[in-house]
Amino acid sequence: MVVCFQYNRLFLFKSILTNVFPSYKWYSRTPVAVRYRAQSKALIKQKIDTPEYRTLLTPSLLKLVELFKSNQHELRVAGGAVRDILMGINPHDVDFATTATPEQVKTMLNEANIRLINANGEKHGTITARIDDKDNFEVTTLRVDLATDGRHAVVEYTQDWQLDASRRDLTINALFLDFEGVVYDYFNGIDDLEHRRIRFVGDPVERIREDYLRILRYFRFFGRLANDNATHDEETLRAIRENANGLQNISGERLWVELKRTAEGRNAGSVLRKMLEQNIGQYLGIPSDVDLNQIEDHWRKCHHAKPEALTILTKLFRDMNELSKFEQRMKYSNECRRLSQLLVAYRDSISILDPSSTDPLKPYKDLLIDLYLFDPMIKEKIIELLKYQYHLHEVQQLTDWTIPNFPISAGMLALKGVKQGPNYKTILNELRQAWKNSHFKATENELLTEILPKVLKNLSTIDQSTIIHQKTIVNPPAFALPKRRKHKDVSSDNSKRTSNAS
Repeated sequence: MVVCFQYNRLFLFKSILTNVFPSYKWYSRTPVAVRYRAQSKALIKQKIDTPEYRTLLTPSLLKLVELFKSNQHELRVAGGAVRDILMGINPHDVDFATTATPEQVKTMLNEANIRLINANGEKHGTITARIDDKDNFEVTTLRVDLATDGRHAVVEYTQDWQLDASRRDLTINALFLDFEGVVYDYFNGIDDLEHRRIRFVGDPVERIREDYLRILRYFRFFGRLANDNATHDEETLRAIRENANGLQNISGERLWVELKRTAEGRNAGSVLRKMLEQNIGQYLGIPSDVDLNQIEDHWRKCHHAKPEALTILTKLFRDMNELSKFEQRMKYSNECRRLSQLLVAYRDSISILDPSSTDPLKPYKDLLIDLYLFDPMIKEKIIELLKYQYHLHEVQQLTDWTIPNFPISAGMLALKGVKQGPNYKTILNELRQAWKNSHFKATENELLTEILPKVLKNLSTIDQSTIIHQKTIVNPPAFALPKRRKHKDVSSDNSKRTSNAS
């Protein structure tokens, strides 16, 4: 059940009512007329004719434009694509907005024999048209939020472009562009873009409470677009601090998308520091007592090598326990998990050898060889470890290094009379270690005729602690292994199907 309540009246009682009625879904509601009247601005129009705009006008798009025009419905480019075009960037993702309802859009497309795809977007007012069987266009009906729960909204369709612009997050993302080259700006977004100002549309508190993920979006766009010496508006930061607890209800997947882009973006060190100073780390799985000077300095030292987001973010965690809490909150991929855990595990236990040595990168190459069988992408992760440790000159050396193949196979050992048994792994590991000690140059013949006899002769005298150490090399750390899928209980699964069918 959905319950709407007046923003200025019952909002203070939300926590109490939620405990009494836990199954209800609560939405805050500010009357539309009140909310948007206060935000009304004079419409600004700006004519453009740039290469980025002209590139947009493909034959497929012009066919769609003509269809809407002939049916007397307006169609415009919306949001981020307009922002990018004004910045001289060819947009990768182009969204369209229209005054036509979803049903009207479907009727038009069907009558024109244009294929509709991705029916899931229809519940959000988005219809996806596939033109000429090669180009997809997402068209969303103009809408206004009637009520929100901090992430999802109850919307109403409208034909008012300003009302639709009013529900968007930032002024630079609340722009529209028609197909005569006219940009429509209701909230001074063009000027903000020219001066690299990042502002919420209207009241920051209202915009944040409509969707708490906008807190992270604000910092992402600030890092991407604001001038290097830009300062944050104190009213905006206060709104973020006072509403940061809303992030606890945002999914980890959505949080990670925004945090990753911020950490990989421009000026990420200072942006992450300012973001965490607003006390939002606790809702992201980040320790509240983290050294913020350290994260800014870390980014400054390694950002020229274009590190992965986790190569920056793992500086926030002192040990695996702290990292584990972050991973549980973020819900990112197994590849991300393996990278973050490798960085924390080896950042202090492995380092470049003395420059006068034959190969200063030898420890990293040995680690790569040890883990390569379990993770084919391990080379990229160890390169990130070098970036983390600021060994930026050695990054290219390891990148160019071709991973050698261990020349010994089980069949070769079998021909020498070495069969599977209690000591098999120990023998194989001794041969592998000898190969590594030779800087991976020992040949099959050398290993089998010179090293193997010595290994077999000394096998009974090998110290037990050495065997234990070798086993730790053979058995990789947990993060090097892919996550195992749970096996379904077939009988249980069949019984559930029978129960559901009845």
